[in-house]
Amino acid sequence: MKKIQFLFFFFLVLTGTSFSQESVLADFPMKESSLLWKIEGQGIPNGSYIFGSMHLIEKEYFLFPDKLEKLVKKSDQLVMEIAGMPSQSEAMEMVMLKEGTFFDYFTKEQTDSIIQWAQAEMNLSEPAFRSTMTKMKPFVVVQMATQMQFMGKTESYEMTFEKIARENDIAIKGLETAAQQMAIFDDLTNAQQTEMVMDGIRNEDKSLELIQNMQKMYVRQNVDSLYLMIQQEGGVLSDEQASFLDSRNKNWVPQIKELIAEKKTFIAVGAGHLGGPNGVLRLLEKEGYTLTPVKL
Repeated sequence: MKKIQFLFFFFLVLTGTSFSQESVLADFPMKESSLLWKIEGQGIPNGSYIFGSMHLIEKEYFLFPDKLEKLVKKSDQLVMEIAGMPSQSEAMEMVMLKEGTFFDYFTKEQTDSIIQWAQAEMNLSEPAFRSTMTKMKPFVVVQMATQMQFMGKTESYEMTFEKIARENDIAIKGLETAAQQMAIFDDLTNAQQTEMVMDGIRNEDKSLELIQNMQKMYVRQNVDSLYLMIQQEGGVLSDEQASFLDSRNKNWVPQIKELIAEKKTFIAVGAGHLGGPNGVLRLLEKEGYTLTPVKL
């Protein structure tokens, strides 16, 4: 798996009733451009919305008008990919190897390249890097590098939504657990994990350019264009796309149906999950709901 695919996941991307109502599906690619969509139909309470976020985004691209805050405050529940961030101890447990070491994934030549990169880009000496990374899963290097490149420059939709919800005693629910998201990386082969790291350290400039392009596309708010960008830049991901996007979207829709049937719900998931033929928007339309873009 290429680092480029990891970046799409990291930034955009990491139950049921049958109805007889005829589904009206948006054209693909759709003409409407919005990150925020109102969900109506099937007798659900008025006031449910779905929003496409970026999990890590530079401040200049952070779209958060007052309208978003007001909609969250008017909701009975906030639904995100996971229900809040895990504790530091839980997070550490999930990113640490249960057996073997980080360096078991790499040849000596690859290890030398990684250490040289860490010295140049992370200001870590070889002993410090070895001590820090020995028991860490390989993807942690890519994550650390990405976060360091944008340290102090980013905002978080998830943390902002969570703060609003907690300050207003709004219930927070998740479509997945942090452990389920981590399992996506754990299920990659050793070779895929090795390739992800090596591609990341060899193509930093390309990665930075990709992130900039991704953010510019995001603020244009066309979720189908984002989906097409994933296909164009990341290639046809086949089984990996099914894991990263399609199968997760399909798993979420039955949960979303139950949640919006009960209460006014504000849903926030990575924008990469909204667009495309198997995106959450069209899957909800297939279930008979009406999705209407809301201008931000």
